Amino acid sequence: MVRYDAAIIGAGGDGLAAAIVLARAGLKTVVLDRASRPGGRLSTREFHPGFRASPFLDDIAPIPPALFWSLGLARAGVRLAPVPASLALGPGSRCLIGRGRGGAALDVLAEADARIAAALVRAGNDAEARPHRFGVFHRTVSSSWPGEDWLLPSLVDLLAGRVADPAVCAHLMARALAGRACDPFLAGSAVHLLAPASAGLTVRGGTGALAEALAGLAQEAGAEIRCDAEAGGIRRDRHGLSIVALADGEEVTARAVISTLDLKQTFLSLFVWDALPPQFLRHVGQFRMAGATARVLFALDAPPELPRGLRRADLHVSPSPENFAEAHAAWRSGTIPAAPPVLLRLVSARDPGLAPVGKAVLTVTLSAIPFRLFDGAWTHEKRALLRERALAAAERALPGISARVLAAEVIAPPDIEAALGATEGDLMGGEIAPDQMLGARPWSGLSPPRTPVRGLYLAGSSTPAGVAGSLASGACAAAAVLADLKAGRLK
Repeated sequence: MVRYDAAIIGAGGDGLAAAIVLARAGLKTVVLDRASRPGGRLSTREFHPGFRASPFLDDIAPIPPALFWSLGLARAGVRLAPVPASLALGPGSRCLIGRGRGGAALDVLAEADARIAAALVRAGNDAEARPHRFGVFHRTVSSSWPGEDWLLPSLVDLLAGRVADPAVCAHLMARALAGRACDPFLAGSAVHLLAPASAGLTVRGGTGALAEALAGLAQEAGAEIRCDAEAGGIRRDRHGLSIVALADGEEVTARAVISTLDLKQTFLSLFVWDALPPQFLRHVGQFRMAGATARVLFALDAPPELPRGLRRADLHVSPSPENFAEAHAAWRSGTIPAAPPVLLRLVSARDPGLAPVGKAVLTVTLSAIPFRLFDGAWTHEKRALLRERALAAAERALPGISARVLAAEVIAPPDIEAALGATEGDLMGGEIAPDQMLGARPWSGLSPPRTPVRGLYLAGSSTPAGVAGSLASGACAAAAVLADLKAGRLK
């Protein structure tokens, strides 16, 4: 049995960021991942000979600038670029945001960015602060979180109060809700602006290039990265140390464990049923997951004809409040929407290295696609239906695109769960909803990244920092471990 100061479950962006921070602080650190290589949702792979794409996401949420520089990502060659523009193609309308155009829309986006940045500062302060203790529970004094006033209004009402043009409102909704299921007329839906789904940062070489840089920095700092090492369970020994049991029977002992799995995977899969208080397990069971993302990757024999200024833009097809509401109703009933909201990206225009010369890669992100279908399992025919819906939307935006398709790969919500261990294929670590955001994500009365299990810390998208900024939740978890070690709260 090998003993470490810290064991990290998951070699995605957050796990690797945590490893860099801890290893540089002198802690003996190991990162465990069931995949054959690090990266998690940041992976980029070849889906057709010569054609590469990131299966799960095309862009990332902004990395806090201080974290970007402290991790050394620039030195490691990471190159990030903002999505230059987004275009919403509605019935008889075109709405462009970006490149100096947007007016009131840009004001809304700037206001949202300021609230997100303030929430990240709050999450970091909570991680570094000394928690109050009550038995095995860590508690913090409750106080307002930045952005809490956006937990009550509907997305429709909040945007209508700031933007006069309905087409611009629909465009902002599309940026906030891409890949999700949400009725923008419902109270509290404005909270999606605090965790926007699109218009983040693109990574040169695909998101996998960021994962490779993080893995290199972690190993340079002295962290050990072990792939093909699936965590099968966690328990405490009589000395108060955490033991991570691997699927092959090996055990890893650590003073602290950081799990980057989502809330349900962490507590319902890694602990035996009677190891945690029943009341806490009920709370975990009530945390709602909302997987609603499907992706289709298209290899094209030639790039579509687009104006030069729009080749790198996000293309939202036919967004409207009614479209999102109807798709949400279909999602709740377990059916594939007839016209799911769609986001198109010609990713090879942003990064030519993703396709052979003269060819192109188009990704299509479909929203409101249910994890469980009311009429049974995800069959080949239902996956083919997703491909048809994606191609139909692409044809509306880019006439003639169907004739250029060489190959396509469909990624449905169950595929995301199987590949990443994300419960119900939910890439956001839980439903984005007023009662599951900010101080209530993933629980009230406790201060993430600390958990009710002493020595166990939570990172990833189930935490407040996890939905606000890339790599931030991993850095917060590492900061909490270092603070608790300094204070003598860990063995």
